[in-house]
Amino acid sequence: MPKLTIARSYLAAYNTAQAAGWAFALYQCVSTFWSADGYATVYENTNAVVRCFQLLSALEILHAAAGLVRGSPLTALMQWSGRSNVLFAILHRVSQLWTNPAAAVLIYVWALSEVVRYPWYASSLLNCCPSWLTWLRYTLFIPLYPVGMLAEMVLMVKALPFLKSQKLNSISLPNVLNFGFDYHMFIQGLLFVYPFLWLFLYQTLLHQRKKKLLSGKRD
Repeated sequence: MPKLTIARSYLAAYNTAQAAGWAFALYQCVSTFWSADGYATVYENTNAVVRCFQLLSALEILHAAAGLVRGSPLTALMQWSGRSNVLFAILHRVSQLWTNPAAAVLIYVWALSEVVRYPWYASSLLNCCPSWLTWLRYTLFIPLYPVGMLAEMVLMVKALPFLKSQKLNSISLPNVLNFGFDYHMFIQGLLFVYPFLWLFLYQTLLHQRKKKLLSGKRD
């Protein structure tokens, strides 16, 4: 077992905490799905936990920037900001979307991916990662990532009328700073480039999979 430095101990604790949080979110998803309300209340029942641990995951940008982990801070920022935009600025603010099937699918996909990813990180840091977990870590994203991306885009499209009518997250003129921002128009533009941004991240993950599973290398 590798020497547990302060940095390694911190990262192991962080990833264990994230794994526990997302495992609880997945438990909430499953128990809610089999309740009388089904998928319609998945987001309502899980959003507090999901928002907490998604916000906490901003630390991963700092981890990459500080060199605590391998990986690009830009890639970490893109992944975090993409999720956070959909979660905090769209899904949580537009309550009419909470009962949309895409909201339930999104939370399921995120929880399923994270209950594999974070335990893999934690066990790798402790040099006790089983081969089957590595395989899951670098295989499960293949179906889950496209499904999650489609769910995010569906929610953005469904939110557009509310963003326009309620001017959510927009900054209207005139104001003291003489600065305006139309969030509705921003999301329209984002929807146009979203598949290209997603493809970049997806190709990055596929490259990592090839390196891990075919070469047998370990971070």
